[in-house]
Amino acid sequence: MSPELHIAIIDDDDSVRDGLVTYLRSDGRRIECYANGEAFLEAVKTNPPHIAFLDLKMPGISGLDVLRRLDAPSFPIIMISAHGDVAAAVQAIKLGAADFIEKPFEVEAVDAAIESARQPNGEQESAGLEAALAVLTDRERQVALALNEGLTNKEIARELDISPRTVEVHRARIFEKTGVRNIAGLVRLLSGKA
Repeated sequence: MSPELHIAIIDDDDSVRDGLVTYLRSDGRRIECYANGEAFLEAVKTNPPHIAFLDLKMPGISGLDVLRRLDAPSFPIIMISAHGDVAAAVQAIKLGAADFIEKPFEVEAVDAAIESARQPNGEQESAGLEAALAVLTDRERQVALALNEGLTNKEIARELDISPRTVEVHRARIFEKTGVRNIAGLVRLLSGKA
């Protein structure tokens, strides 16, 4: 029998916490909820979870500040946000988040994030930066590296003197060729954290 999975949900919105609890509740799972980052940081000292869902924007300590204070947590953290943007996703991954998903959640995204986060780093496929970039065209490499820096599609389009729609096409091809499903996965891959 596998050990109980301890899940923490940190979000200031009661309905988001309740919704995640409803979806995640099952045998073999223990779920604890926190309405703010301060309460979670206090609890994690003596009772770290196996995985945490952490809201990006909360009153008081933000989700990014929680990541900074945890400084390379020993458990995967999935950032969640209704206000996510490319720069925030990139920053969260670089601070140690395992994934970044946007509200409202798609069931598949939550399931994929949990599955990905539960894999020990050594078991995850990691082609490394050079191998990941090798499958891309020169333009796709430029777009991938710009995405990794947190630039938006419009900013990339301006920088590369192409249309935002062309950036979207390159972005889709980058995801397909590298096997990632979102910006968080691309940042992990390009930073060698896949």
